[in-house]
Amino acid sequence: MTLDRSKTKSWFQFLYGLLSILMLLALLAFGFATWKDVEVQANNTLLPHNATLSSVVGRFFQHQDKLLGGLASSILSEQNEDGVIQTRLNDVLLATPQMRVLAVIDIKGRVLATTGNLQTLEWRDLFDAEQQTIGRPFRPTFVSETLLPMRKAILNEKGAKLGYVVAAYRLLGNNAIWQEAEESERNRRSLVVGDDGRVYLSYPESDTFWQSFVSSKVEDDFLNRLKELAQDKGRSASSNVSYQDEELLITASRLDEYGLFIVSGIQNTDLLSLWLERMKFVTLSVLIFLAAGLLVFRVILHRATKFESARNEAESNVFKLSKAIDQSPSSVIVTDEHWVVEYANKRLSGGSEEPIQIESGNALLDSFPHNLLQAEVKAISEHLAHGGSWYGERRAKEQKLWFSFSISSMHNDKGNVNNYVIVTQDITERKQAEVRLYKQANFDALTGLPNRRRTHDLLGEALKSAWKNSLNVAVLYMDVDNFKQINDTFGHLLGDQMLQLIAVRLQQIVGQDAIACHMSGDEFLVFMNFESDDDVIAMAEKIMDVMKQPVLLESKRLFISVSVGVSRYPEDSDDVLGLLKHADIALYESKNKGRRCYSFFSKELDARNKRKVELETEIRHALTNKELFMVYQTKNLIGNKEVYGFEALMRWQSPRLGFVSPEEFITAAEEIGVIDKLGEFALMQACMDLKKYQMLVSQTLTMAVNVSMHQLTNSDIVETVKHVIEETGINPSVLELEITESLLAQSLEEVQPVLNRLLELGVSLSIDDFGTGYSSLSYLTRFPVSALKIDRCFVKDMVENRSDATLTHTVITMAHKLGLRVVAEGIEDEDQLALLRVYGCDIGQGYFFTKPLNFNDMSTHLKGRQEKPDWAI
Repeated sequence: MTLDRSKTKSWFQFLYGLLSILMLLALLAFGFATWKDVEVQANNTLLPHNATLSSVVGRFFQHQDKLLGGLASSILSEQNEDGVIQTRLNDVLLATPQMRVLAVIDIKGRVLATTGNLQTLEWRDLFDAEQQTIGRPFRPTFVSETLLPMRKAILNEKGAKLGYVVAAYRLLGNNAIWQEAEESERNRRSLVVGDDGRVYLSYPESDTFWQSFVSSKVEDDFLNRLKELAQDKGRSASSNVSYQDEELLITASRLDEYGLFIVSGIQNTDLLSLWLERMKFVTLSVLIFLAAGLLVFRVILHRATKFESARNEAESNVFKLSKAIDQSPSSVIVTDEHWVVEYANKRLSGGSEEPIQIESGNALLDSFPHNLLQAEVKAISEHLAHGGSWYGERRAKEQKLWFSFSISSMHNDKGNVNNYVIVTQDITERKQAEVRLYKQANFDALTGLPNRRRTHDLLGEALKSAWKNSLNVAVLYMDVDNFKQINDTFGHLLGDQMLQLIAVRLQQIVGQDAIACHMSGDEFLVFMNFESDDDVIAMAEKIMDVMKQPVLLESKRLFISVSVGVSRYPEDSDDVLGLLKHADIALYESKNKGRRCYSFFSKELDARNKRKVELETEIRHALTNKELFMVYQTKNLIGNKEVYGFEALMRWQSPRLGFVSPEEFITAAEEIGVIDKLGEFALMQACMDLKKYQMLVSQTLTMAVNVSMHQLTNSDIVETVKHVIEETGINPSVLELEITESLLAQSLEEVQPVLNRLLELGVSLSIDDFGTGYSSLSYLTRFPVSALKIDRCFVKDMVENRSDATLTHTVITMAHKLGLRVVAEGIEDEDQLALLRVYGCDIGQGYFFTKPLNFNDMSTHLKGRQEKPDWAI
């Protein structure tokens, strides 16, 4: 019976397989013939389309060539004036709907007459060759329409080029070149390609079929195929090509007089869609037939194979279960209801190479490691009596091993327990791995202290306890002063040893009174409960006193110090992140104070920090948003009060922050690295305004611009100044760069070569705020300066203060002996001016002459300057 059923099954399988193969072969033959028919139809469509397209495009270019040539001849022959030329251009533009703009340019590319709004277009750059008639397509802006340029030379009687008539034509849309081609076929693609592979026209524009012709060329293989297809002028040919990861069917012809290929194409995906449309009904019919045959076959064989399959599956499951239990890495034991072993797979090692012997008929709880459950067996039995399972993990202390036990019960027909199944695993390695992972995740490997992650958890627990018990918590955030210098000088190995020593000292300091943590690098944290700020101060001072003790590492005696920032719960914040953030702000304040100190967080400190962040954020956009502007204060001759020049001063009026003082925003700009842009803006604007001021007076004026030390040491100030001089066209001798004395004295060796290169440009240099810094004749004689500027603090009180007067007189005399001019700042009244005149000071500056004025007010002052303007202070 089984043999007959097997033969019947094989016979039906053979018939069904043979019929399926024949049907599929017929379907393949029909599909191949259909595909060839689709290709023939597509080819018959492309060839006439390409011929028509070539004719239309060729006629258009020929017509525009003659039109531009005639316009060029008429412009030369009639010697038209500008107004007549403009009228002629406008007439031609109105008569040519495809034309976007028409212009006349000279041989250097300068526009002599134009229509439209493309007057600033660089026409010559659109043509790659001198004799080229058709240029590269372009877009005046990113979102505007695409244009194609053409030109015709204007020749004199001797054939020399005087200029060009140039025009730009719309490619796509209404009144465009492509409208003449009457493109209507949705799936057909068209392209105009130059001999160099550049795409001149594309319809439709599509990144998935033809790339944007503004930015790409066709590949060399594609261009070579076009040359092959268009080499026989008497016929057109089609070919399958691979282009941009797509398979295409194209035909091409060539316009020799313009060096252009006219390409028509259809994607093979479109041909495939047409083929699938024709094939779908035939394919569906074949699939329905095969599915119906398969269904009949399955119904016939189902009953014959059902019993055999069920039996084989049961046997297989039993075999698999037996193998799984035998091969399981876990110990699987079956006991009766009294915990007497009936079966054991002997897979439990118990930490030794030999497995633990658990024999059938023995009490399970008398053998290791199951004896760990003896005290709980009653509770486990009661739990399992109600169904479910029990799981537990137990540790054998003597053997230092861990085991997991998973126990389930089997019930008889009456619902009583008749067997227990115990699965036991040695999980010692897993437990050890968990301990290692916990340490790695929560403790720093270098110092052994809680890491940043664990610190968050511990501090969070401390805050919860403090909230319940109404306690205060202080967070002391600290880092090692100049630790980077230690690393760079002695190496990271010694640096790591120092961090380990600091961790040991910190633990000894805090003892049981606080918790010490290692946040990262050289940053540590201590948090503690406290009753008053004196407790926190005592801890901070103790930390700093112990840390400043010398360290002996690798025979090197090193001295270290720490800076500390303190925040308090609940006074400063009631959450972990807030306390850490505020402690970090306080730490930054300690750094600003000069290190080796502690600082408490306060609202004033927070406000100052937020102000700094706002400044740094807003200053990045201030120049772009034109919030920065220049004001000018005159520098007048002491003898006759005539205007000698100006000092340029930058101002910032922020929409969000209001007026910001130069000291604030210049410091912020230096810290975030945008001072170079501000300095370049000040130089450029001051020189541009100086040229305008110079036109208002007859005498030569100078302009003084402040230069920061950051610009002299961290930027190419020489190239910046050179660019400004070339861009504005000013005489470099009228530009004076002012450098603050204290900054100069600190970096003289570094900036000396830069100053010499600036002098080579022809500009002059002066020292600002002389007398307030590190005044020294030794560097003054080396510094290539032409003027000294006496600080206003000496001028302000010199009439009443004899010491200030003597010092001012001495500086003026000394400067004159060295051949330097002297500028006195802060002149506010006639008495100061008179005394400076007696001392022989050269130039004065201050509210006595003018306050800082914007460009318009200073222009008004120069135009109608009185002896002392009404608004002068």
